[in-house]
Amino acid sequence: MSPSPVTASASAPFRDIALAHAVRLLEEAGALDDAGEMTLAHARQHSEQDRILERARLLGARLGLLTDWSRLRGALWLAAVLTVVLAYGLAGGLLAKALGTGQTINAALAFVAVLGVPVVALLLWLLWASGAVLFSSGAAPWSLGQFMLGLAARLPWLHGPHSLNLLRGIHAVLRDNRLGLWLFGAISHALWVLAFSLMLVTLLVLFSFQSYQLTWETTILDADFFERFLAVTGWLPQALGFVVPQSVTVNGAAGAVLNSAPPSLPIALWLLACTLLYGLLPRLLAFGVCAVVWFLRAGRLRLDTRDPYFRQLAARFAAMAPATVVDAEHAAPREPGRLFRTPVPGVPVPGVLIGFELPAEAAWPPAGLDAALYEQVHRISGTMSERLQLLTALASGPPANVLVVFTAAASPDRGAERFLRQVCAEVAACALWPQASSNPKQDKPERWAEWLNATDLKAVAWCPAPADAQRWLEARAHG
Repeated sequence: MSPSPVTASASAPFRDIALAHAVRLLEEAGALDDAGEMTLAHARQHSEQDRILERARLLGARLGLLTDWSRLRGALWLAAVLTVVLAYGLAGGLLAKALGTGQTINAALAFVAVLGVPVVALLLWLLWASGAVLFSSGAAPWSLGQFMLGLAARLPWLHGPHSLNLLRGIHAVLRDNRLGLWLFGAISHALWVLAFSLMLVTLLVLFSFQSYQLTWETTILDADFFERFLAVTGWLPQALGFVVPQSVTVNGAAGAVLNSAPPSLPIALWLLACTLLYGLLPRLLAFGVCAVVWFLRAGRLRLDTRDPYFRQLAARFAAMAPATVVDAEHAAPREPGRLFRTPVPGVPVPGVLIGFELPAEAAWPPAGLDAALYEQVHRISGTMSERLQLLTALASGPPANVLVVFTAAASPDRGAERFLRQVCAEVAACALWPQASSNPKQDKPERWAEWLNATDLKAVAWCPAPADAQRWLEARAHG
């Protein structure tokens, strides 16, 4: 049995736990540079599980895991279409051969063609599921669900550099929480439901607009075999009110060749009823069971913090200096995908002034700004320790309105972009002001404006002059 988490943490999203396992796989090749992510995760979260997952999210954003996760989700839809085509082919390939181009169809062969492979696969899945429930095993048999997930992670044009690690991370979550049977089962049964729906439509169209002669044909079997076959397969349809043949007339058997064919309508209705009752409905019921179990258990997912890797991370967090305690009333909700934190209604939003990589001769704080509009003033040269100290201070307090001051003579680069994104993730609003340098001829503030418009940082306010920065601070201060 899988070990259970050591602490009763709150439930966590499936994606975040999978990301944590994917990061673990990446670190098998060597420890990642995660000083900044550790500091921010420690400041933002308070429990072991939440800090580990926050670190995984931050590393995932930096390393491209989140991008690959989005690619994987898109690839799943394409893989689902390809898998449905495969399931339709499994269920209908022999049917197409049985129907052929002629007008005579062997009813028993059509029955086996439509239901043979799917029913055998369903019985095997039921046996495996029964064993998994009885012996508390979460292992899932091979199914179309597993095939679809593996195919999605390997599609060449949608394959990201970390897709296979994400796939292995997903399997780790499913294994630890004994969910593989139910997730892959739900996917597989849903694909079969769609395949059988297409099969029923195909049969209805063929029987509605073409004339077929459905017969019972054999070379070595006798009529009694088909009578028993019809009695067994037709019992449930007949009990539910479907029309089924009352007897079997074997064409082609020795001594049993007739001049007239048996009526085809009851046989066609019997075949349609069997496809519905033995093919579509069992898969629909199995899908419902798997989906219910999945949603019930997926809402109670936990990270296995007894794992040595996660215990090591928890020990690293415990060894860090305590972060500033934030009252619950100052906690700001975070919404995935938002550039800024959301201010808490009724809680004052302070102003913060930040100077980033300014020349030594630049006046600080800058003239032209009312000092009453900001509560904190920071000036950093860009070193990692200074950045982490600033970001920790921003993350530990309520969301603030931040004015970031760069020198107009500088050009936006990756370091400036990463710093600005990190600042935006911890504040309620942000504005950018390029301060004039000692040599105005070198100043090109328009580069910063063009850079903001070319990125997804358009929400960052642009203040080309001190008066604009002053007005922005005053407007934010008064709500």
